[in-house]
Amino acid sequence: MQALLAHLQAHGFDTAPRPAGLDADWERVTFLPGKIADIERDAEMQSAPALLSAAGWLRRYHDCTAPIAANWAKRTWQLPPREPLDVICHGDFAPYNIVLRDGKLAGVIDFETAHPGSRIWDLAYAIYRWAPLSSAIVAHELSRIERQIERARVFLEEYGLNSELRATAVDGIITRLEALVSFMETEASKGSAKYQRNIEEGHDRLYRQDIAYIQRHREQIVAGVSSLT
Repeated sequence: MQALLAHLQAHGFDTAPRPAGLDADWERVTFLPGKIADIERDAEMQSAPALLSAAGWLRRYHDCTAPIAANWAKRTWQLPPREPLDVICHGDFAPYNIVLRDGKLAGVIDFETAHPGSRIWDLAYAIYRWAPLSSAIVAHELSRIERQIERARVFLEEYGLNSELRATAVDGIITRLEALVSFMETEASKGSAKYQRNIEEGHDRLYRQDIAYIQRHREQIVAGVSSLT
């Protein structure tokens, strides 16, 4: 992670933490001032400026890491590289890892699950979280499937993904969540306290519910995100 953050710093990304070295147990990074908020409870995090600035940041981040992705595949990553090696995926580009200032993205944190992979792989999880495409959302503003689809479309459009690839991104959400559940279960079976706790808290069940939700609405989602304004 330190090398990735150093690469971002060298390319002018002041919205990512700067590497601050290692100690016995932790990788240290600098602090990013601003607000971290729950998208279900915070109007600023739900806003169009937050959504648009997040999508724009992810595109710039992917473009910045594209030249190093293939060469860095043999480095040690928490998650395994996944072909095609287009970019360094953030791995968890979700509202809870965003720092807001004045209603817009001012920082991105938690690069622990970064790994080489495809743009679609990273985008799939991003739109899952930013739409958010989930049946468990209780916030009125975000709970309707039509609103979720519109937010996903806006995110993909601001990112610059052409309409022909957007169905691939939707299907990628399902594949991404299935892989996440499998990884969680494997790590829990190996004795990981973190993932054992995740399963005890029902994270795997929630992801499976969301997989079913997205599959049920797939045609509607694909049609909605593929439309051009």
